[in-house]
Amino acid sequence: MSGYVPRMLQQDTPERDAGDTSLPPRLAATATICTVVCAGVMATVAMPPFRGTGWLIVPSLTLLFAALRTTPWPARTGWLFGLAHQATLLHWLFLLGPEAPIASRVLVPVAAGAAIVYASLFYLLFGWLIGRVTRFYGPYAALLAAPVLWTLIEALRTAGELGFPWCLSGMAFLQTPLYTLAAGGGELALGAGAAFVAALLTPLPALATGSGVGRDGRVVPTVTALFLACLVSWGSLALMSGRDGGEVAASGTIRVAAVQADVALRDKWAEGRLDSTMVPYTALTATAVRAGAELVIWAETAVPAYLMYKPRLLSWVRTVADTNDVFLYTGFPDANLDAEGCQLRTNASGLFDPAGKLRDRYGKHHLLPFGERMPFQSVMPWLGEVDLGQAEWEQGALPAPMDVRLGNGRVLRLGGLICYESIFPSLARHAVRAGADVLVNITNDGWFGRTAGPVQHAEMARMRAAECGVPLIRCANNGISFITDDGGAVRRRAGLGERAVVIDDVSPGRRGTRYLRHGAWPLFCALLIWTVAAMLITTRWKP
Repeated sequence: MSGYVPRMLQQDTPERDAGDTSLPPRLAATATICTVVCAGVMATVAMPPFRGTGWLIVPSLTLLFAALRTTPWPARTGWLFGLAHQATLLHWLFLLGPEAPIASRVLVPVAAGAAIVYASLFYLLFGWLIGRVTRFYGPYAALLAAPVLWTLIEALRTAGELGFPWCLSGMAFLQTPLYTLAAGGGELALGAGAAFVAALLTPLPALATGSGVGRDGRVVPTVTALFLACLVSWGSLALMSGRDGGEVAASGTIRVAAVQADVALRDKWAEGRLDSTMVPYTALTATAVRAGAELVIWAETAVPAYLMYKPRLLSWVRTVADTNDVFLYTGFPDANLDAEGCQLRTNASGLFDPAGKLRDRYGKHHLLPFGERMPFQSVMPWLGEVDLGQAEWEQGALPAPMDVRLGNGRVLRLGGLICYESIFPSLARHAVRAGADVLVNITNDGWFGRTAGPVQHAEMARMRAAECGVPLIRCANNGISFITDDGGAVRRRAGLGERAVVIDDVSPGRRGTRYLRHGAWPLFCALLIWTVAAMLITTRWKP
């Protein structure tokens, strides 16, 4: 059994020549398995909560690209990489707390495993595409195509109701000074840059030693082209990351506070324990106002009931805003009737003015699949009858700015993002392009305790600030809460499990970035040009 190799990576090969120095098939398959598993784990270590390890994303992709060049099973090799990466990245899904609204605890490992397998399928698709290019155009064409295909697969992960762009490769740079380049092309562009560098490094060992593929005449033009692509891609990002000024508001700074009440989830939703919510939020809000706060932020579903239908809770929220003479932005479940008289329930947030009047509200647009709503119900309504413990909320409109009008003509236009909406670049960009000059992300990550999940979630919100060039205020029930500047750098912070007020002066006003203005279109145009150039380079290389 010690020599066993999974059938997925075995291959049948003719007898080896006496002068053949390549590894035997079984040993080569074992080496491939070890390589891609190590590469997958390395990609995870490059991500939060690890610090100072972001650079590992490049050798991780280098090992993956190298394995895909030689394996006879590229799709399965890509999938193995994805399984190793996603299982280690998302291991905290298995640690869902007992307070979570799920139909049965038996579903926890099932749901966690399904999420990991689903996420890993994108890497299977990547490997399959690399295999097709290799088969029809050769390994060097595949190497030239790898950065393009990698970026397209990551873009695909952001799309649709099942979109789940959790820690894309560009997130690794958030731990390095290079993360500010996201202002030029976004998280996707950073990942594309990493992929180009990895593709460049893949054939260098053979080229340096002059052995194997190093003797192939195609390796030099391939390396040269990739080297030029790296210079152009990173150079363009550096040039585009500068700010063009945008539309800066004339008002000065506004003192904002995020209240992290750290309400125990076992108490939060208990009807007889409303004081566990009301007492800390009331006290901490008063503390924030005494410190000069003009706008106070509460977490997602800070009010643990359908607010508009609970007079006691509605009166409490209005009183807190009125008594403290402060704007209050809070999360709460909401319900309304549509034109046909059907009830529409949403995971909502609302802005109360200092008189306690509800000025504006926002219903979560991108719902968590299976947790907040079964996906694809618009085409298959019967899916709503499947009970996995989901909330069955309705999709809200796209985020739009809410105006906080203060004295002396000062106006803060906030764009709300609820929970994991902060991992979608398009939603943040839409809110800021619509006029928001600060992003507010409210969430409740308490279901996962002190694991890597809440840390990863929090860090991804910072990337949205860097991409859009506006400050971001994050308020989480149990942490992590913080306030960033318009480049994504954290100014004030409260960690997991703390009861605290995070308060700072925020400068409103849109500071335009190229990514905010153009999105990912410059990146896709550049990849198209590179694809055409690569096809011209490899025209004579077709086997």
